[in-house]
Amino acid sequence: MVLAAVLVLGVAGLSACAGGDPGVATSSAATPKPGGTYSFPVSADPVSIEPLNAQDAPGMQVAHQVFQGLTKWSLDDGGELVTVPSIAEKWESTDAQTWVFHLKPGVTFQAPVSRAVTAQDFVDSWSRVTDPKNGSYVAYILAPLLGCDDRGYQTDPAQGLTGVKALDASTLEVTLRYPFADFPAALGHPVAAVTPVDYIEQLGAKAYAKRPVGTGPYAVQSWRRGRALRLVKNQSYWDKKNAGWVDTIEMPIFQDAEVMWSQFEKGLLDCSQVPPGQVAAVTSHPSVVAGDWTARSWPALAVYFIAMNMADATLGQDLELRKAISESADAQGVIDGVSEGVPLPAGGYVPEGTPGYKPAQNPYSYSLEGASAIVSGMGGAPTLQYWYDTDEGHRQVAEVLGTGWQKAGIEVKLSDYEWATFLDKLSQGNKGSGSQLFRMGWIADYPSMDNVLYPLFQSDQSRTGSYTSYSNQGVDDLLRQARATLDTQQRYNLYAQAEKIILTDMPAVPLYYYRYFRVANERIGGFAVDPMGLTDMWTVWVK
Repeated sequence: MVLAAVLVLGVAGLSACAGGDPGVATSSAATPKPGGTYSFPVSADPVSIEPLNAQDAPGMQVAHQVFQGLTKWSLDDGGELVTVPSIAEKWESTDAQTWVFHLKPGVTFQAPVSRAVTAQDFVDSWSRVTDPKNGSYVAYILAPLLGCDDRGYQTDPAQGLTGVKALDASTLEVTLRYPFADFPAALGHPVAAVTPVDYIEQLGAKAYAKRPVGTGPYAVQSWRRGRALRLVKNQSYWDKKNAGWVDTIEMPIFQDAEVMWSQFEKGLLDCSQVPPGQVAAVTSHPSVVAGDWTARSWPALAVYFIAMNMADATLGQDLELRKAISESADAQGVIDGVSEGVPLPAGGYVPEGTPGYKPAQNPYSYSLEGASAIVSGMGGAPTLQYWYDTDEGHRQVAEVLGTGWQKAGIEVKLSDYEWATFLDKLSQGNKGSGSQLFRMGWIADYPSMDNVLYPLFQSDQSRTGSYTSYSNQGVDDLLRQARATLDTQQRYNLYAQAEKIILTDMPAVPLYYYRYFRVANERIGGFAVDPMGLTDMWTVWVK
């Protein structure tokens, strides 16, 4: 699912709108004031705007304003997205497998529910998400819960979630299937937010999905499919210190970036995506130069990489060839020539902005001379197959990479396939005409090194996570140890060690980290986009 999301979002950027520095107004009028309307466009009609199925960028954006969970993600001073309390006041664990969460007093659902949130509401909410009959596409986030399978569905719906219990009205005990120290980070995902299940059952699931009720600072007033959403300030919001400033958030829906940009230029929107091929022109636009607009890039927890089939007789057995492929992969050429200079060269698999991120982990830095020397020392390299899914951007990436590899003495034959066929061929491994080199991407579900390294490179996961079939017992041991380590810095160090080993084995070439490039006007202050692509709209205010 997340891999598909990368493809949908394209090469040049991801879906979000923002400008300015986090939490800092961009004009001399630095004191926020209440009132007014914020116009925030989204790039597609959401799949869902409630926790059961909020998965795409527009749906996540809406759910982020309306719903809350035990934890949330917050940008720290270093630009990393850390996990902090939300509805939970605090939590503790002694073994990373059993967790106790203590709820804040006074948390209430929005009208018309208008009642206090209890620990039992979390039991009911998570039971609804993990019940297989409800078919949640994002239940896998809750897969660590005792009573769930790897898809996040209850193994025995008659018994329910055996690992989730309300000890009293304000205390929730959670037992996991295995130690997982990053579990609080996973709970920042909208799927783990609290919902009024009694109200949903009374109203009906379909009616609730159209106008859901949460606990957040903004409530859904309307959703006109394919046209627009409107959020309004929750006047009875329980957290007065963090209540929103603007009264209304208009979210018009655009299927075309050109149309969105045109509306922004006319002053009808407060921010906009930039149509493909126009980043340079927008950066030098008179309105940007004059300071009337802000144009900038924001880090994203997403990486574009070139995977290798480690079960392939040629690539899997030849580390020197994999090193040469890595050292001659022209990431900067791709960034400048295809992606308009927006992404950042990737020094590893874990993107910038992830807690514990370490730069320059890849031991094989770009060097055509070094790659050529390796190929010469091998007496030449075999012709390799490179696959990508049919898309103009991916085609251009493949051509730039192919040119670089050719300069190093590595011939690559390029082939493209429609998305479904592409995945089917990758899933076959070495059956038939097996894969060798192929393009792939990954968007993190939550800010955690584990959420990148484990699903992509753990031995049991790599066949379908990265399609590399990579396996290293030492890496598996480090990942398992990291998951069970509660000490934050020690856990980061273990994940970094694992990443270093994987990069040394080179089952995939990290090419670049995505970034969000957006333009915003100066009518609005106090907004930002975080590495998950989410905007805290309760910090936005009309100057």
